[in-house]
Amino acid sequence: MNTVEWVIGFAGVAVAVIAVVIWFGVRQRRRTVIEPEVNPGLIQAETASEISPALVGALLDGKADLRDLMLAFLDLAVRGFVTLKPLAKDEGSWLIKRTSKPARKLTGFETTLLEIPSTVRDGITLASLFDDTPEVLEKGLAQLRSAVVRAGWFTDNMQAQQHRSVWAASGGLVMLVGLAAAGTSFVAGFSTSPWPGLVGSALIVGSGVLLLSLARLRPTITEHGGRMRGKLGIYRDWLASLEPHDIAPDKATDLFANNIVTAVALGLDAPFAAAVDTAMVRHRSWGGQLRIEAPWLDTPPASLADRAKLANRLLEDATRLGDRAGFADTSD
Repeated sequence: MNTVEWVIGFAGVAVAVIAVVIWFGVRQRRRTVIEPEVNPGLIQAETASEISPALVGALLDGKADLRDLMLAFLDLAVRGFVTLKPLAKDEGSWLIKRTSKPARKLTGFETTLLEIPSTVRDGITLASLFDDTPEVLEKGLAQLRSAVVRAGWFTDNMQAQQHRSVWAASGGLVMLVGLAAAGTSFVAGFSTSPWPGLVGSALIVGSGVLLLSLARLRPTITEHGGRMRGKLGIYRDWLASLEPHDIAPDKATDLFANNIVTAVALGLDAPFAAAVDTAMVRHRSWGGQLRIEAPWLDTPPASLADRAKLANRLLEDATRLGDRAGFADTSD
């Protein structure tokens, strides 16, 4: 009988028991809360979601990332605090310029995003924002995640990132120990039987995988978060089903401005903008003079659908520039 084999075997059983107890304990603490049904009458048509566009993604997937932060920039533009000008494609950037609108009633991350454009008279390019002042974006992203925490949508929110990192490190370490134990068992049991040690090693590796899975658990939604997600779902259904004949001419301008950024956040900007474009064409064919301006986007006149495409291009360019600059996005 090889003592090393049996020591590893018993150690594997002990580690497996401990890992299972920890796994069930953490799962219980993050137990899923059933989302309550929401009365559709609570949300009226032709109104924007009560959730900031920058927070929409976090409510849906439990995390806030660079794309959400850039949605905040887009929202600031639509609300008149900055203008966005797409530069030549080979430059792959944008010019962000502060307007004269006073910065009042803004959230912390919105105020932070306006810091640099407010100090540069002729504006700053998106590329420069990443290359020269990444600390501003990192600060804004941290504040955005704090806003999600304060919203109380999750029982295990953005502050749990450190805990998830601990589980990832612990799981990886246990797996390495298990693999080392397997090698030791094979060598030590070469002249007898390595099976007790190999079984123990397999249990240790499996325990590491179990602990590692805790790092991938998404934040659990609370009852309040469930209500808000339900409201957002109703709003999304309304946005997706909007038809040109549903758009009143006297409300078309406000309807587009109040909903376009959230539509981008939900991936419904193309059908939404197309519906408003069609409503304008129909109104003009009936002798009306309906025209929707978008002064926040400094480009030659174009359809609203084309402007929605440019809004998406802003997000794509920001992601690409962020990757190039090594932007520290640790939301996962």
